[in-house]
Amino acid sequence: MIMTNALVKADPFALPSWRWDVAEQLCKKTGLKAVPEDQVTRNALSYLKTGDRLKFPEIDTSHEIFEEDGLRRAELEARILVGQSDSEIAEFCKLTPEVVQVYADLFFCVRDIPGGSDWKLKHAVGKPHFHGYQDHNLRQMWNWFGLTGQTEVLNWVIKSYHDELKPGDELTLSVYLRPSASVDLRIQALIAELIPPFLQPHNRWEQKFMFDSLSIRLMVTSEERDRALQKYKKDRVKYVYQYLTGQIKGQPPETKSYNTAPGSSESVFKKIQKSPRSLEPRVS
Repeated sequence: MIMTNALVKADPFALPSWRWDVAEQLCKKTGLKAVPEDQVTRNALSYLKTGDRLKFPEIDTSHEIFEEDGLRRAELEARILVGQSDSEIAEFCKLTPEVVQVYADLFFCVRDIPGGSDWKLKHAVGKPHFHGYQDHNLRQMWNWFGLTGQTEVLNWVIKSYHDELKPGDELTLSVYLRPSASVDLRIQALIAELIPPFLQPHNRWEQKFMFDSLSIRLMVTSEERDRALQKYKKDRVKYVYQYLTGQIKGQPPETKSYNTAPGSSESVFKKIQKSPRSLEPRVS
């Protein structure tokens, strides 16, 4: 059965690249007589049969972006998800609006589905959202920011990455969090909170950070809370960077409960907010 626009809306398993998949299906199965309902799919079918890159330059470029699965694809898909126009995306990604439109129609057909639907979450982000992000899941992370619909935040997240990326760097999430990074701590902390799996009931590091977060809320003065929050963010970023790069050594000390009292929160914090020694680099 050949997928159509009507069938896609009723099929939760249809991929965002379904139009390209239809063109490939028709190209490989010569006995099929079906004609794609969309002109862009018919053009893709002709491109696959003839390999004419000059006649279909937008399809050729879009296919290259899709297959290389690199920085261009990550940024393009995230900006499509956040709702930017073809001309806006083209300016950011240094492409033509025609290429953006063809990519969105052939390889990332999400514009017909309103809002941040479960279908978009499943296919644009997928397992990392539920089971935690690995270092190579940069595209999935940017797509999550795209699904939030917050254009300015997405712009900031992507620009921070481009500013930090150096020649020879692999396209990984740890680029944001490495010790030498000049990325704004607010961006680092936001990304660090999103990376680990949601549920880790037996992870003592996650228990420690949860305890620290709750402890900060109990502090009496805003100055204490601000200092504690800054330290929490730095420790969290350090931990998640080492989590991504496989450098976690040991477990944090057992957390004890302390009673807080007015005027004593600073001393309480010093007891419960100890530096996670296991995160410090070992000097041989």
